[in-house]
Amino acid sequence: MADDTRVLEVLGADEAWEVPDSWVAGIRRQLRAWADDPGTLRPPRAAAFPEFVAGTPAAVWFTHQVAPLLTGWIPALHGDYAHIGAELTRDFHRPSVRFGGAGHLVWLAATDWPLQVVSGARSFGEPGRRQALQLSRDVVSLFVDAPPMAARARALTSAFDRVLADRETARMHATAGYDTIVQYWSTDGLRDDERAVLPELAGSTSALRYSLNTLRNTHAKLLLANSDDDAGDFALLLARLVLSSGLRHLPPTAAQILGSATLDVEKALADITSTFAPHTWLAANTEWLARAVRHDQRVLARSWAAAATRVSVHLSGVLADGPWPEVQVPDLGALFRLLDRDRLQVVDAGRPEEPAKSLSVAWDSIQDAAPTPGEHAAQDSLDNGDNPLAELDALVGLESVKESVRRMVAEIKTNLRRKELGLPSHERARHMVFVGKPGTAKTTIARLLSRVYKQLGVLEKGHVVEVDRSDLVGPSVGTTAPMTAAKFREALGGVLFVDEAYTLVPENSPGDFGLEAVATILKMMEDHRDDCVVIVAGYHREMQRFMESNTGLASRFPKLLSFSEYDTDQLVAIFELQARQRGMIYTDAVLDVVRRIIPPAPRGHNFGNGRFIRNVLEEAISNQATRLAERDPDSLTERDLSELLPVDVKAPTSMRAEDYLLQKPGT
Repeated sequence: MADDTRVLEVLGADEAWEVPDSWVAGIRRQLRAWADDPGTLRPPRAAAFPEFVAGTPAAVWFTHQVAPLLTGWIPALHGDYAHIGAELTRDFHRPSVRFGGAGHLVWLAATDWPLQVVSGARSFGEPGRRQALQLSRDVVSLFVDAPPMAARARALTSAFDRVLADRETARMHATAGYDTIVQYWSTDGLRDDERAVLPELAGSTSALRYSLNTLRNTHAKLLLANSDDDAGDFALLLARLVLSSGLRHLPPTAAQILGSATLDVEKALADITSTFAPHTWLAANTEWLARAVRHDQRVLARSWAAAATRVSVHLSGVLADGPWPEVQVPDLGALFRLLDRDRLQVVDAGRPEEPAKSLSVAWDSIQDAAPTPGEHAAQDSLDNGDNPLAELDALVGLESVKESVRRMVAEIKTNLRRKELGLPSHERARHMVFVGKPGTAKTTIARLLSRVYKQLGVLEKGHVVEVDRSDLVGPSVGTTAPMTAAKFREALGGVLFVDEAYTLVPENSPGDFGLEAVATILKMMEDHRDDCVVIVAGYHREMQRFMESNTGLASRFPKLLSFSEYDTDQLVAIFELQARQRGMIYTDAVLDVVRRIIPPAPRGHNFGNGRFIRNVLEEAISNQATRLAERDPDSLTERDLSELLPVDVKAPTSMRAEDYLLQKPGT
């Protein structure tokens, strides 16, 4: 890169953008063409745009407004083009203060920012309002080939194109009240993939959900790639952000989005409030990000910092005209200086040749994935790519299980480094006992763990072989050991997950063939101690009896993960997550019905938890199909096919809610 190359540094982007002079010149030519067109839309003289020359067309002003916001929601910009809007409109813009130097800007706007020209033309006649709509589209389309703006610009351009192509929708924009137009964009104006990159258009709650989801996702990935005990989990991070923003409790809107996880944040707040020093933590946080950049995790560090900035702005109340927090989290000045040095070093030296992959970087192979945010629609489920820890963090509840998994990952990473340096490792057996009721995600966690272990190089394949008694115990003498051994060999390189393991040793059956299956598993665990992870799962009480049935079991299963039953709020959150993953749209009224059909605690010993909710959702989708079948297929819209209504939600017919109430509470 030549010394005179000018850059735009967008914190959430993968890298700084070297802005081509030709691109800037092309934008300025188009702005001049609009200015030279006597028929282009302009504000009345009395309502001329502040700090712009007289007669500036609406398209020029709109370019100034949207250019930074197309880089992201609450973007942090740095570099020569940090004030990108002013740079592009400098022929028309006459600000009282010019931005310059090595600083940065954090941009804010109302959630209806793409409609500013449409809003400004409300007093115009129908032709003027239609021109405002077309100009809005044309301005946004100027940025579809600019890397930091491309995704949001393309999504917004497509949405405008659909409005312009639909006669009734275009007429609504030219004749209806502004509140109606805003409502359209917040609910129907965007497709799911478009809302994923423009979450704020659905409103401030959606934007906050997007910000929290992104931060949770990137924090998990950054911890995995750059372990640091002081960084803490997501709950501790949020507590620190709350205190740095001058608050003492999580704001109600954030608490509502987090649901039961709010309790973890409030506990973290209680633990650290009396000793927390914002500036001290900020310095440690900057060093953590610096280590990530040095270890070639710069993209992840940038994504984390962008997400933390958004959440900090939300928490501090800046969006509601509150003051900026005294401590800016993260320290963007220090971070941008770090990124500048890193960028210049790469330019001067060129990227080094990739070294041979060593044990210490084995976990760096986990691929990044962008979250897919949104509200009450499919885009809110996170697309974590091949990142099992991010998927783990996105699961509802299970906080103690998540913490245990993080500790296991930390142990493995530390031991990998010890091996690399020729030091003795301190590894324990990785076999585990999972205890908990049905539907509490035991199998899901086993699958995620297998993928984590594969990415860390601990397991060769990372697959899961799920078995129960029928897969291991034969019908006659001499058949059990071969059946069990065959299943174990099938699991080599991965995880053998034995569900309801206690059924292998039924009570008062000393000669049962299941005992032979247990003995075979124990022997093969010893013979293949590094080639397979065995997880045995079941109810708390029954698994205790299982572990006591053989003296060799306890020593070979040093880790126990306890899966708590979900409370009602968590079960509703699971319904939301599963519905969004299936591309369904729903309202709060639907969630109210879901809440009503969940049986109250204490629930039966066999209550299905997540499985019960899955059955509720499947029943609702089936009921929706029955309802829609009565209509003309040609009349069904995409929304009709995606939307669940309260009437669709009923207790699953496979086992009604009242049936669960007849079960005795378990232990």
